[in-house]
Amino acid sequence: MVKNTVTTIGGATRDIMFYTDDMILLDNKQDLLRQKLIAFEYGAKIYSEEVYMTFGGGGMNAAANFGALGIRTQAILSIGDDLVGREIVLELKKKKISSKLVQMQKGINTGTSFIANVGKFNEHVIFAYRGANAKMDLTKKTTKKINTPWLYMTSLSGSFKPGLKGLFNHCINKKIKVAWNPGKNQLAMGLKGLKSYMANTTVFDVNRDEALELLVSVKGDKVKNNINQILKQLHSYGQELTVVTDGAKGAYVYDGKKIYFKAALKRRGINTTGAGDSFGSSFVAGLIKYKGDIEKSLKLGILNSNSVIMKIGAQEGLLGKADLKKYKL
Repeated sequence: MVKNTVTTIGGATRDIMFYTDDMILLDNKQDLLRQKLIAFEYGAKIYSEEVYMTFGGGGMNAAANFGALGIRTQAILSIGDDLVGREIVLELKKKKISSKLVQMQKGINTGTSFIANVGKFNEHVIFAYRGANAKMDLTKKTTKKINTPWLYMTSLSGSFKPGLKGLFNHCINKKIKVAWNPGKNQLAMGLKGLKSYMANTTVFDVNRDEALELLVSVKGDKVKNNINQILKQLHSYGQELTVVTDGAKGAYVYDGKKIYFKAALKRRGINTTGAGDSFGSSFVAGLIKYKGDIEKSLKLGILNSNSVIMKIGAQEGLLGKADLKKYKL
């Protein structure tokens, strides 16, 4: 029997995609961590002519991407014992992703996200109900079942800290490579809280705002918004590869010797939801497929994230294994 190559851990949600232009974008450059704001009229009713129901969540998005690229994948997800949860399991099976480690929680609903897409680039704000995601079991009972060469981890909810320690210990003992795209709750730990884990991570992947947030947590207002400094300062915490995405500009990778950059494609997307998940998991898929070639992996990440933003839904525009030939990958 062919073994799985990647285990993904993270969220699984029903996404409600809501599109509107009935808002104002505000510059807020005096706040390094909140440089743009979206404003709606207080007390107003906001209408949309486009609403879509899709699947999302970092763990499920990454699993769908690895599977589409021909990499055998299993997913550790936490869902409710409800209709949406059962639909998620069926979707995983349809995409040939192993669901044997999916946890179904009694008496709690599957996570749901309301995603407001606004502005000429359809940037988004996500209103998230974590639901069953916050009940994920990361005790030894679960982690001992991870036997793949790679672990791809996204945002974790609930009381994740005890499980995180055990998870990393398991990966160290089993020599499992960890790629980590931390979520809001993990970023809130700051660099002091994350440094022991980063030192045992192969790929540490954040966007530019998140990187600044982490550096501010230890250096305060001394942090400069300079990408070379951001990469090198973040890399000093011990991970093998530091990845910083920079929205419509592109993405950077630093391996301790060289800074790699790949510009984003100049195509206007219709939906940015899932672009980060697609980029990060595609980059790791590239490292697996192309034997650690950073430049080819970056190219795959940029191409796939661009493909995702051209379709509505975090998993709808994913490239398949057959698509790679036309891009000479």
